[in-house]
Amino acid sequence: MTLSQSPRGAGLALLLLCAANFLDAMDVSTIGVALPAIQAELGMPATSLQWAVSAYVLGYGGFLLLGGRVADVFGHRRVFLWSLAVFAAASIAGGFVDSGPTLIAARLIKGIAAAFTAPAALALLLSVFGEGNARAKALGVFASTGATGFVLGMVLGGAATIISWRATLVMGAPVAILALIAAPYVLPRDVALGGKRPSFDWAGALTITPGLLLFVFGITNAAAEGWNAVPTWGSLVVAVVLIGLFLVVESKHKDPMVPLGIFRKAKLSHANLLAALFQGVYVGFQFIATLYYQDELGWSAFATGFCFAFGGICVMVLAPRFATIAQNRGTTALMTAGVALQASSYVFWVLAAGHVNPVLLVALSQIPLGVGYAMTYPSVQVAALSDVEEDKSGLASGLLFAAFQIGGGIVLAAASAVFSAAPSMGYDAYNAGVTFVAILSVLVVLFAAFGPRGSRAAVPAAYQAAE
Repeated sequence: MTLSQSPRGAGLALLLLCAANFLDAMDVSTIGVALPAIQAELGMPATSLQWAVSAYVLGYGGFLLLGGRVADVFGHRRVFLWSLAVFAAASIAGGFVDSGPTLIAARLIKGIAAAFTAPAALALLLSVFGEGNARAKALGVFASTGATGFVLGMVLGGAATIISWRATLVMGAPVAILALIAAPYVLPRDVALGGKRPSFDWAGALTITPGLLLFVFGITNAAAEGWNAVPTWGSLVVAVVLIGLFLVVESKHKDPMVPLGIFRKAKLSHANLLAALFQGVYVGFQFIATLYYQDELGWSAFATGFCFAFGGICVMVLAPRFATIAQNRGTTALMTAGVALQASSYVFWVLAAGHVNPVLLVALSQIPLGVGYAMTYPSVQVAALSDVEEDKSGLASGLLFAAFQIGGGIVLAAASAVFSAAPSMGYDAYNAGVTFVAILSVLVVLFAAFGPRGSRAAVPAAYQAAE
């Protein structure tokens, strides 16, 4: 018996799962502001420095589908514990790296561990909270911690860099270790599946995992070396071939890793595409704005990271409330309003940068951006899980998290290309880059507005149990 069967135990389980979710999301962006210090100490060339950030995204995005399916087949708690232990060990090891390759390796391992932790954590949350209102609130808190971790990652990274850039790698380890100690007492045991355990789809895993890895590598490498570089287009070609083989394998496998029928679920497919687009737009904006604040305005790493603090506070406070609204009133209108607010922020930044006080620019752009992100992020999660069976929750979570990571990589590569090419065409790089982001964000609003309609957009059937 576990504590999670009591209200107090459920609260402790939620705290633990949210802590892990926060760490996974935080590590995506926390090291970005420490790159100058890393380069100075390790002597990493500029061409490989960006992989200190990208290696985590590579492991995270490349292994998410595998992580979600492994959790469904072998047990959500078991996979959560093992992957969190690997995450903690890689975090500690990161504090002792002495070269660029070892730093990149530590970041890659942390990303792979997060790819197994994240979908298992969300599936465990759905298991702990079986009633409608309780689960809606829990999902809102869970979504808010993930979004807050990502948005505040730069703030925490900037603060940690004051001590040492190594602190940005190690600071998640104590939280992960405490979570590991508490987990056996507060998380529900894995329920034995009735009958024979589903056979694991090794053919599917051996095609989709390297396929996603190469795809994420290709689009990430494009941001550093361009689309014409052999590693970029070569990786993307091989990725397309492997993903095509994966679809063939899944269509014929009796117990596929990813049942292709899951893509016929309208809410899930729309939510995944919207997640990729709105997260990608945000990552592209964050990349260019960070360069502007540091290179053009001369702000420090901490000051630059602090620029995004208000957005993180908005998400932390408002996301749980918006998750409840999404469950009770539907997600399409809420997602549309959220991405519209974000689009207004990007448009304002383009028009105001260089013409208003920089502090005012940050404050007025972060208000709609933070509120819009708080509306969109939990609504996307609610929509993605709205018509997914419990035994597919890990897979659906993996699909959603993969959409976030891959979408961020694709739009970042495109925004970087515009940013790099603009000066040669006579345009200001920062204005051109954010203009691209703003135009894309308007298209995202249109895509969100034409999402699936329905009277309710709750998460799985158990959501309705108490109503």
